[in-house]
Amino acid sequence: MTPVNFIGWMYDIAREQSPHQDALGEILRRSAAAGYNAVGLYLEYRFAYPSAPWAAGPGCLTPEAVRQLQAGTGEQRGQAGVRIIPFLNTLGHLEGFIRSEGGQWLAEGAAGFGGVQMCATRPECAAFARDLVSDVLEVFDDEWVHLGGDETRQLGQCPRCAARVAQVGKGGLYGEYFGPLCRFVLERGRRPCLWGDMLLQHPQALDAIPRQTVIFDWQYFSRPRESTRVFRERGFDVVCCPSIQTYNASWCFLRASQANIDEHREDALAAGALGVLVTTWELCYFTNYASTWPLILAAGRRLAHGQDWAATVAAEGGEAYARAADILGNRIPATATLLAPGTWRRMRDNLVIRQNPFLLWRVWRTEACGAAGDAVLRLCDEADALLPDPEAPLRFAIDLHRVAVEWVRAAELAHRAYAAGDLTGAVDALSAGSGHLRRLRPALERVAGAGGSAADVARLERLVEKVDLARERICALPMGAGQRPAFEVLIEEAYVAGDQAAWACGSANAQRQGGGG
Repeated sequence: MTPVNFIGWMYDIAREQSPHQDALGEILRRSAAAGYNAVGLYLEYRFAYPSAPWAAGPGCLTPEAVRQLQAGTGEQRGQAGVRIIPFLNTLGHLEGFIRSEGGQWLAEGAAGFGGVQMCATRPECAAFARDLVSDVLEVFDDEWVHLGGDETRQLGQCPRCAARVAQVGKGGLYGEYFGPLCRFVLERGRRPCLWGDMLLQHPQALDAIPRQTVIFDWQYFSRPRESTRVFRERGFDVVCCPSIQTYNASWCFLRASQANIDEHREDALAAGALGVLVTTWELCYFTNYASTWPLILAAGRRLAHGQDWAATVAAEGGEAYARAADILGNRIPATATLLAPGTWRRMRDNLVIRQNPFLLWRVWRTEACGAAGDAVLRLCDEADALLPDPEAPLRFAIDLHRVAVEWVRAAELAHRAYAAGDLTGAVDALSAGSGHLRRLRPALERVAGAGGSAADVARLERLVEKVDLARERICALPMGAGQRPAFEVLIEEAYVAGDQAAWACGSANAQRQGGGG
């Protein structure tokens, strides 16, 4: 396999990560050893910008930490000198700023606090973005500064932006915003970078973007061949960006990730692109970097040296990790419709992200309580046997799948007992289900202690609280009453004792199901 020139990967610090200084040095060292020549630090609001001190949350990356990293020895940065590239977002994905006290004024559109995008027309918003960029230019020494620009779906929502869109279109507004910001970077002797998705959606914007801008073309579910060709024909340098698909999975869709990376390497070479950046996203919501770190390094070996995928994963994680990763990333997703590729992390979404574990029971009870659930548990046992160390990074992913099945089965037992009038049995089953969920806490605490998501520990507590609340509601029911609320009503957020029609509960459930009435 012919290697590409630029070989990088992107560390998503913005999603609740608090990397320790020594861990950052180790990341650079091992990245270089695997074949990477660049590491991107995706910052968003998880950097202590001097111009926005009100947004600097606990554990965020500091300017001093970056300076120390850049001033590190050759061993720390990698013998070949790994580039450290800052990745900001300067229009969309500003929710961490907007939802912090002092940043509400940035929001675009009627969504206000609920929005994730900054206004593209107010001069004070553009000044805010320039200040963020200036802060980064003062600290990072790499030639490239990534300005973000992806998924700006709120373009034109506020009256001022809507009026401008009526005149120049969304592409015109996008170009009017990012063209000057890119020139701002060029005037300071650096090279701006942008994600390519909105430029493909609004190609008119390309007219306003300086040709020195590097376009990062991300295509996670298809090849980048055609999109990269569009940018190359317009005179732009391009980096092709595949992903390791953890953000949309219960753990990772392994084969899809490997195919996506291979396709991007092939198309980057064919199109004359600068190279490949492997993206990683959202290693939170009960996932973590430690469990996927060998996959990231394996991708570097694959891109740099053309090594076989199975061999690279085994080389970085060990043979036992490689076999367990195949179980978690290929075989378990094949057992159940809810876990399969293309379903967008439905297990984690319904268990933890929506903060009500009973939602997973609603959508998975048939599969989890049947042959599919049995298959998941057997595969978890098989993976467990490969990893005798109880703190092995992959053990949490295994335990998460096991706990998910056991929780759904406990909730189903509670439902059946309740329907039969056995309130004590229902309470006992929910107590067991709460115990299953609590088993995840030690691993979540280890992840947080190592610089991963601290919010996940709090999220687990929310899940347990929801189960305990359902138990309390059952215990509070009058004994021997002829009428009982349906089990589905008792587990609703909007449950009110004595509301036999359960008006709010029924409305909330209809909205979730896409219905009304």
